[in-house]
Amino acid sequence: MILYIITDSPANARGTGFYSTKLVLEDLSGDVCLTVRYDQLSRELLADLHPWAICHSGGGAEFSEYDILQHPVYRWLVTEYDVPQIGFCGGHQLIALQFGAVVDHIGPLGADEPDPSGYHPGMSKEWGMYPVRIVVADPLFDNLGEVIRVQEYHMDEVKVLAPELQLLASSARCHVQAFKHRTRMIYGTQFHPEQANEVYPDGKQVLLNFFRIARGG
Repeated sequence: MILYIITDSPANARGTGFYSTKLVLEDLSGDVCLTVRYDQLSRELLADLHPWAICHSGGGAEFSEYDILQHPVYRWLVTEYDVPQIGFCGGHQLIALQFGAVVDHIGPLGADEPDPSGYHPGMSKEWGMYPVRIVVADPLFDNLGEVIRVQEYHMDEVKVLAPELQLLASSARCHVQAFKHRTRMIYGTQFHPEQANEVYPDGKQVLLNFFRIARGG
């Protein structure tokens, strides 16, 4: 069994996109995926389920709008629970925050910069398919080129990585597109590998690689 943890606010947790992602993760992992909200986590639940991999969702709410940064079990899960983990977009930022990284807005829109969405008008974003450059070779990017093309939907980014985290990939607008923990099997991707498609399949390969690594392959 694998776990898909919804890290968005409880008010947003009923979105159908989370169920679609669960199906993608089941297909790529070859195993059952249980979806759990962050505020449903307990040490007892994790001991009972004993997942072999954990994925952390993205989300639309600002972290200051709900209690995830103060949730003791979520922090314990990231910093102490010894199971391979990967975070997507907001999940990537949350994992980084647990280790002391700095997360903030990319910044305001430039004078001639178009706004690609109605999400936080006036703020700069990556919104759509973007090229991301691999800067450190890692098994997470096996069978991929130096530049991958992946889905992005965010206005925040990891500004400064914590010393325990190593940069793996960057884009022109967002320096920290992927990282890994230096001593534990924990990854983060600012992009959404779970939203790959037939035209741009690189995210699918990233997840296949992660599940292979998590299985010890």
